[in-house]
This record gives sequence, C-alpha cells and structure tokens, in this order.
Amino acid sequence: MSIYISPDEIVAEIRRIYPTDKVTKTVPRPEPPRITFANEYLYAVPIYIYGEGVRGQYLRHAVFERDGKRYWGIEYGWVTLYGETSDKHIVPLVVMGLPTRFVFSYRPNEFVRFIIDEVPVDYLECREDQIINLERVMSGRDPIMIIDKYDILRSGAGAVPPDLIDRVMEYHAIIEQLQRALAQYEKSINDYRTTIRVLEARIAKYQELLRFYEERIVKLSTEVTSIQAELIRLKDEMAVRSTEVTAAEEAMKKLMDVVDRLRDLVSELAELRTVAKEGERK
Repeated sequence: MSIYISPDEIVAEIRRIYPTDKVTKTVPRPEPPRITFANEYLYAVPIYIYGEGVRGQYLRHAVFERDGKRYWGIEYGWVTLYGETSDKHIVPLVVMGLPTRFVFSYRPNEFVRFIIDEVPVDYLECREDQIINLERVMSGRDPIMIIDKYDILRSGAGAVPPDLIDRVMEYHAIIEQLQRALAQYEKSINDYRTTIRVLEARIAKYQELLRFYEERIVKLSTEVTSIQAELIRLKDEMAVRSTEVTAAEEAMKKLMDVVDRLRDLVSELAELRTVAKEGERK
C-alpha cells in the first residue's frame, strides 16, 4: 500500500538535509540573457556553490566572453517531477534531480500523467573553469554541479586561507552588487544618451522649421512692404484723379453756364429777328 506525502513535506526534508538558507530568501531576479544552449544531462541538476550551499537546479545557460575568458550565465530554479495517479493523488517522483521512494512504490502504468513543475529563481555568472566537475556532470556521471565561484578550492599560491573564506565571499558579494549597480547605471546612461539624441534630432528639426518660417516671414514682409507702397501710390493717384475730377466738374459747370448764356442770346436774337421781319412787312 502506497503512502501519500505532500510536496511541502518533501521540501521541508530537503531543507533539513541541505544548507539552503541563502536560497530561500527573497531576492530580486535580474533579467537573464537569451539562453543559447541546454544539455539534457544538466537539466534539473542541483547547483552547489562552495561556501554558500545549494542555490537551486540548473535550468538553462548561455556562454559569453569577458576579458578573454569564457563565462557561463546560468538560470537556475527548482524543478520537480510529479506523477498523478488514477485516484487523483499527485506524488513527487524526482526532487532536486534525485528519485524519491515513490518511483519504486508505483508502477509506471499507475500514473495517468506526469507534471514537471519548473520555478525559475535567479541567475548567476561564473567562469567556465570555476565549474569543477563540468565534464562529469555534462556526461551524467555526477548528479550535482559544483562551482568554486570564489576560487576557494584552488590550490597553489592563489588558494584562499581558511580563515579568510567568509571575508572573500563577502567581498565577492559586494563586487557583484557593485557590478549590477554599474550595469544599471550604464543602462540608465545609455537611455539618457538615446533620449538626448532624440531631443537633439527634434531640436534640429525645429531649427529647420524655424529657418523656414523666418524665410517665409522675410518674404511675406517684403510682399507686404511692396503692397503698402503700391497702396500709397494708388492713394496719391486717387488724390490726383479726385482733384482732376473736381476741376473737371467745375469746368463742366462753367461750360454749362456759358451754354445757358449762349442759349439765352440765341433766343434773344431769334426774337429780334422776328421783330425785324414784322417791321419790314409793314
């Protein structure tokens, strides 16, 4: 008869066995780079950083160059494989990359489906040579990835004395924090530079429009001045024409007076002629 154990009980047991205090704290998750490579043997392998403990399980990674050295950017989290039985019981089958006892308690045909629960947690960077057992874990011979991120296990003149391990880890944490802050500042600076370039392009466009409108204003001002001069000329000409019209009206009035006087004289002459003809007849 199988006994159902909840996933919370499994996680509690894992936390009791593994020193994962630092993993359980809430940390802001940075945006990881686009992943370019994943190995079937690496997926869900626990990542153990010497001096810190288990950080999580491998999800995917990208490889890049920095200062002439190969670096791995690893996205990690928690991966659990569950199996759902016909009676709707969900049991954990693989936790932290290792099979649970339920794998041996159930037959495969007793499960109606399998569920992979992948929870991304964070992202870390390390040199490729700091992954101590890289070849073995990539070939499936080691069930856990061991990373000597602080070069504590390195032998020779560069080895870290045991009494300075905690201090070295603290300094590395500070350096990482400063590097992230520097990257954020660089991003902000690049954003500001982009904004400045956009504003400079807008200013150049506005200056071009300003020059265009200044030229238009000068041209329109010239046209207005020309129109004003033409209006003044027409006004003067109208004044002259008005004077001429007034003089013509006065001359016409005088001429009409003369015509009226001539008409009167003609009438008088006609009367005198009539009188003279009547005298001759007598």
